[in-house]
Amino acid sequence: MNRESNGYTFLFAAIMVVLVASALAYAATALKPEQDANIKKEKMQYILKSFGVNVERDASEEAYQKHIISEAVFDESGKEISKDAFSVDIAKEKGKFPVFAAEKDGKKFFVIPVRGMGLWDAIWGYVSIDESLKVDGIVFDHKAETPGLGGEITQDYFQKRFVGENVFDASGNLQGVKVVKGYGGGENKEDGEVDAISGATLTGNGVTEMLVRGLKPYENYLKSIKK
Repeated sequence: MNRESNGYTFLFAAIMVVLVASALAYAATALKPEQDANIKKEKMQYILKSFGVNVERDASEEAYQKHIISEAVFDESGKEISKDAFSVDIAKEKGKFPVFAAEKDGKKFFVIPVRGMGLWDAIWGYVSIDESLKVDGIVFDHKAETPGLGGEITQDYFQKRFVGENVFDASGNLQGVKVVKGYGGGENKEDGEVDAISGATLTGNGVTEMLVRGLKPYENYLKSIKK
């Protein structure tokens, strides 16, 4: 075949496309078990970090087994439907509400996953609530928020603002926690409000919606804890 012809060029390009596609498909298949294992460990890290247990990825499974004492999944009515909370993907499985009961230094915590939308794409987090129904800790992450603005939700200084906030109001109704621009409540931990990140109003609104809506299905469950 004439290597200078158009036919040879097209044939060569077609062969290369098939070879590269096959190599990529093989690599994706071969690496999937490792990728799945890393995703599992990262999720464990999120859950553990929400109540103050910070471990390296390779140590996450051991720490998870040590601190997570039970799991449960509830439906919209508050009825328990499963004990396998870890396998629930709240981004895909609507109507399932997982919770992780944890223990550290003799204290109990209840970790609730939440998910919402920021300015550009998905945001998510894990909220650790203690037996007095106050936020013990919280961890956020995002897919595409702006670095230095909305992306700051992943920073400790912002996440620490939530610690101690009461998720129920004075009347005993679940209020969640709201991110408020220009918040003037100082150290008030009863109002369920924290100061927003400057220049990240829409991401803050997404966090508010995520926490208020995301915690609401757990209202009866959390009330039963305090009782």
